[in-house]
Amino acid sequence: MPLSVDVAVIGAGVNGAVAAWLLGRAGLRVAVVDVNALPGGLAGGRVSHGAPGGRYAYALGLVPREVWRLLGVDPDSLYLPDPSWVELGADGSPVLRWWSSPGRLRVELREAGLEGVWGLLLDSSRLLRCLAEEGMYYTPCPPSRSEAATGLPRGCPQGILGTPTRRVLASSAPRRAWDLLIYPSMLDSDGFALAYYLQNMNIWAQPPGGSMMWLSRLLLRLLRGAGVYLVQGRADAILVEHGRAVGVALRDGRTVRARAVLYAASLPALPRLGGVDRGVPEADLRALESLAERKSWVTRVDFYTRSPPRPPREEGWRGVPIYVYWPGGGGEYTYPGLIADPGRGGLYLVQASGSPVGITPPGVVEEGIAAVEEHGPGSQDRCCMNPTGHPDHIPMIDPFLYDTRPLPGWGDYTTPLPGLYHGSASSYPGGEVNMVAGINAAIRILLDMGHVEPWRLLGPLAAYARRGMERCRRGRPP
Repeated sequence: MPLSVDVAVIGAGVNGAVAAWLLGRAGLRVAVVDVNALPGGLAGGRVSHGAPGGRYAYALGLVPREVWRLLGVDPDSLYLPDPSWVELGADGSPVLRWWSSPGRLRVELREAGLEGVWGLLLDSSRLLRCLAEEGMYYTPCPPSRSEAATGLPRGCPQGILGTPTRRVLASSAPRRAWDLLIYPSMLDSDGFALAYYLQNMNIWAQPPGGSMMWLSRLLLRLLRGAGVYLVQGRADAILVEHGRAVGVALRDGRTVRARAVLYAASLPALPRLGGVDRGVPEADLRALESLAERKSWVTRVDFYTRSPPRPPREEGWRGVPIYVYWPGGGGEYTYPGLIADPGRGGLYLVQASGSPVGITPPGVVEEGIAAVEEHGPGSQDRCCMNPTGHPDHIPMIDPFLYDTRPLPGWGDYTTPLPGLYHGSASSYPGGEVNMVAGINAAIRILLDMGHVEPWRLLGPLAAYARRGMERCRRGRPP
């Protein structure tokens, strides 16, 4: 007999898990379908060669502090290295330390000739706060480009939204600093993408213990506490009856019947599911399929070592930062094995992202490497239904921003197929480990199911979400 629920969620990544948790807290029967045993998706934890680490994500820099509080986590309890990350010079010595202490960071930037970056960091954090205060961040109806660029009150940073990132950077930082602030492929995107990545002062916290396993366990505890059903298996099709999504069919033949379906995986993978062609226009499916061909330029390599790596360190450093290692090919390196000992018989782990193929991470002796695992679009697809291999699923570039993310007409977390919703890194406000898209998708579903005050579920986000819903009801500026 099939499981019957109110909402079936496809994908237990951070957005799908948080949405399912909120829907369960609202009193709905919810089931989450995911191929992995533990939630978290690309940001989930795993143990390989005896060493705990993340599947793909390795830090928590884009989650707003109020979202952590909503989940019952004190944001100050996260593991915060100081400096947060470091740029190394050609000789392997630190040349720029990104201190977690604002005072020290401001001095460091000034001494490096990057005074304009400090102002940009302040403006970016304030801009995201202004969007939240105006009901344009925690909202089931994302703003249009023009509304976001012109609808903020005086006192909010002007000149970022609606301006290409390249121009924003050119007025704030020398060219040598751009690659430390944003992916080169995003230089021509709207300034929103830049502010999104620089929120929280560009400081990247790590989970307690250094492993994303912590995040998986947190999400699992929340889901169980809300009575959410966890269904392990791979979704194969959307069940459609009378022109409406009514559930999910799994590859092994099981089904989950539901009043609504929330697709929380990468939207470029949606056309693979059976049933979607019975309600989604062919042109939209082709557009999503074309996005699936935009493979990530980011390569991930895990290095397992027999002895603890010895990355560069200086007196006064607390913990092990992320290293941005540009000379010789570049990349970002994290050392969770130094934060949480993998235990007797295990190996230590160094995670490398960026362009690390053929480059030995700083502090690793080549003859001490016991195993190397490369990850890219293929492995991400098998793990988490992300065919692009991109951490944002869909790049945060024009025109895939604001209410046209992922496509025109899809911005309010609905799809052309009634009963089928979306909420993931493919959705507004954007990608990586952020969780806001899942929160907004849950609000949309609750409103459509007749819950008139879903903002009451959102604790520290309640005031922002209420403004976001009021903005929807009174109509948005054209």
